[in-house]
Amino acid sequence: MIKTVPTGNEEVDRQLAGGIPTPCLMLIEGEHGTGKSALAAQFIKGILECDMKVLCITENTVKDYIEKMKTITFNFTKPFLQNKLSVLPLHVYGAMWSERQSSFLLPVIGRYISNNAKKCDVVVIDSISLLTMYSDTDRILDFLTRCKYLVSTGMSIILTMHATSIPEDVALRIKSACDVYFSLSTANIGSKSVKVMKIIKLIGSSSQAESSFAFEVDTNFGIKIVPISTANA
Repeated sequence: MIKTVPTGNEEVDRQLAGGIPTPCLMLIEGEHGTGKSALAAQFIKGILECDMKVLCITENTVKDYIEKMKTITFNFTKPFLQNKLSVLPLHVYGAMWSERQSSFLLPVIGRYISNNAKKCDVVVIDSISLLTMYSDTDRILDFLTRCKYLVSTGMSIILTMHATSIPEDVALRIKSACDVYFSLSTANIGSKSVKVMKIIKLIGSSSQAESSFAFEVDTNFGIKIVPISTANA
């Protein structure tokens, strides 16, 4: 049964018709600097507040991820110490990855998630672009099939992805397979530079969500919705 999980930010919840549907396969797509990691962290915050467990697979080390999120108001130290949030770094200090070795990352991560499916309710991969960099189409589609199966068992999977990191035909198949698809970009509204989230797909939402909204990532307030009238001022 699909339920709506609040994000822990009332402003964001209002834009998303109450929160994010779970279980779901979600894609957050955008170029560097569009707020993908911040948005994923906002969702993690809400999920943890609903007493669910999260596995976060990240390009950062554990320490760097925790510290980086603190700078934008998301303090995950307590849930990390309580084993409610697990962080799996993709980079190993001092390790040199060949292109061939890197091509095995995606299937290895897929098996790891499957083997630990009973230990977490939600998996966040920030970002999947690193895993797909040297993967062929078959490996990417196999991973997608695995994700869809895990979602059918009740797990939610949230992927962030750089818009041009994988071939367009494969990207289209990923987008069509997802239950939730958010596209992020930056824009200048009046004299203000803001991030824009376009809601392409939101299957399972209990009511109508906004089609798009502008926001900022603030070091004091986290994700802050920017009204168009304010941005134009």
